[in-house]
Amino acid sequence: MAHVILTGCTGTAGSAMLAQCIKSSKVAQISVLSRRPVKQAEGQDKVKVHIHQDFRSYPDSLLSELKGAVGCIWALGISTTQVKPAAITYDYALAAAKAFASLNPLFNFVYLSGDGVTRTPGRFTPLFARVKGEAETSLLAMRSDAPGLRIWNVRPAFIDESQNPLKDGPDMLPNGVTPTSPLAAISEDCALETDSKDEVKARIQGKGVTVEEGDTLGVLLANTGIRRLASL
Repeated sequence: MAHVILTGCTGTAGSAMLAQCIKSSKVAQISVLSRRPVKQAEGQDKVKVHIHQDFRSYPDSLLSELKGAVGCIWALGISTTQVKPAAITYDYALAAAKAFASLNPLFNFVYLSGDGVTRTPGRFTPLFARVKGEAETSLLAMRSDAPGLRIWNVRPAFIDESQNPLKDGPDMLPNGVTPTSPLAAISEDCALETDSKDEVKARIQGKGVTVEEGDTLGVLLANTGIRRLASL
């Protein structure tokens, strides 16, 4: 069973990721990085919350506790309506991926991006979509210096909180919505992936899923791909 790192666990998506990993028989240890205590983690034996204030820096003492983790689901983020998302959206994610790449010979970094994000912005592209796209591009570029780092850029659409595994919700949802329960299950699978790039490509490539160029695994999961893999 595996050790995974989670961030953003006080938010809608991150709390669903935590719920998924708590109930999963494939995950033995969960390290949560948070600026404040996480109520959802209380009383959960396999969860350890590391109170961490500076997401640009990871001291050796923290990295030693994270050693052996096979993946991170990076759900730390802010609303698309906020004006200056660069630090949280870009800087924090890249700093974490760089620091975590040496935790395991193969390390999966699952970056929760968003529907509408683009790596080829135009004049009228919203700032949030532009910065998230830049983060995706920079994360993929890091693979050349860290051959064991595998990048999963996951682009959910509107995240439906009613589908959080802790809550009840409708069974069928429109294509513009990403239920949190399937999103969390797919993200967990990405974080735990051990197959080679060719094996992953043969298994999941198709509508809404692009296996990126390069020797090391890089994957883009659009919302249509998330829904397809979740059989929605």
